Amino acid sequence: MREFLGLSNISPQICRLLQEIGKLGEGASRSVYVVGGFVRDLLIGRENLDIDIVVEGDAVEFAYQLAKVWGGKAQAHHQFKTATVTRPDMLKLDFVSARNETYPSPGALPSVEYGTVAADLCRRDFSINALAMRLQPNAFGELVDCTDGLRDLRAGRIRTLHERSFIDDPTRIFRAIRYEGRYSFQIVEADQQRILDAINQGVLNLISAQRIRNEIDHILSEAAAPQMVNRMCEFDLFGAVDPTWKIAPNFDALWAAAGQAIEWASISLTNAPINTRVILWMTLLTSPMAIEVVGSRLALENQLCTKLSVQTHMEHALNALSVSSKPSEVYQLLNPYPLEALVFALMQPHQPDWRAGKIGNYLTHLRDVQPLVNGDDLIQRGLKPSRAFADWLWKAFAAQLDGKVSTTQEAYQFLDIKK
Repeated sequence: MREFLGLSNISPQICRLLQEIGKLGEGASRSVYVVGGFVRDLLIGRENLDIDIVVEGDAVEFAYQLAKVWGGKAQAHHQFKTATVTRPDMLKLDFVSARNETYPSPGALPSVEYGTVAADLCRRDFSINALAMRLQPNAFGELVDCTDGLRDLRAGRIRTLHERSFIDDPTRIFRAIRYEGRYSFQIVEADQQRILDAINQGVLNLISAQRIRNEIDHILSEAAAPQMVNRMCEFDLFGAVDPTWKIAPNFDALWAAAGQAIEWASISLTNAPINTRVILWMTLLTSPMAIEVVGSRLALENQLCTKLSVQTHMEHALNALSVSSKPSEVYQLLNPYPLEALVFALMQPHQPDWRAGKIGNYLTHLRDVQPLVNGDDLIQRGLKPSRAFADWLWKAFAAQLDGKVSTTQEAYQFLDIKK
């Protein structure tokens, strides 16, 4: 029995685009389909503008034809028989030739050859992603389901399509956990065992650091990231990446603090270059050894590792603050630290209110204070540059921070420097 998707959840603009693609396909004697996440999310009422089009035949040639019709640009990846079309309104659509894939070795990128849409759907990662919608004008909206993906979607199941799925592509382990958490679904028992078997076989050692890092970044970007991280712990995925990687017992509290820190920074530090990814990684790597070893294993950027390392040492440094610490003392202590570490520290649940107040005052006020006197000013007053300059300038700036001087003239008088 033919089943058609309800299209009321698709915006009129997207619906028109898909119809245009279907008409061009008919004119070129090509069967074309929208596939994967777009169809999956359409069926459960979620918006998804990640539009993947499968073409039976040469998708690259078809993409160039469509780009010409739209006045857009096409970028081809001939090795994988794919292309991306960027429309004048900057909407991007990916075009893929319906294909068969074979994996020359576990964890390797696949070899690709032309195939049918049925073959293309059956080589995908999970049944809920192996759904397609016809775009031909005489069958627009018809569902193509060769793997019982619709049944799994309705039952809330994450299921692979063949026994070696996690061995052929170990990144599917991360994706299974991500879909399970995002949709509150359940990985089927057989696949849970396959995940454990694949991990025990050491498949994560067969894929690049970049691919693992990218999958973890994807998980950190999800609203349900805490559940996903806890699920990764159940499979000991972090230990499989490296035995030294242990997630902190208070991870949930750290994640909540990270979310609060990012929200606070977005409101209170609108002009500050806050890297939210750094803050999120601070919840995963909490010891100097893990940062060094895992950072090397995943080829994390040097700047990210530096900020992570600084954050782990900063807690001890913050003990030097006291209720009576003057603004200049707060500035001098906190100024060397990156903003991400300070914002994260600000929201730690164990942080005393008085200390959080001093950190917050530094972030929103003290760090933006501009000195009333600089080195050029001293030179203009006839002083020769010397090692004493730094001491004089800090003395004047500290007095300014502490409210002892408020004008340039008062700063000179404080330093006892004559014109």
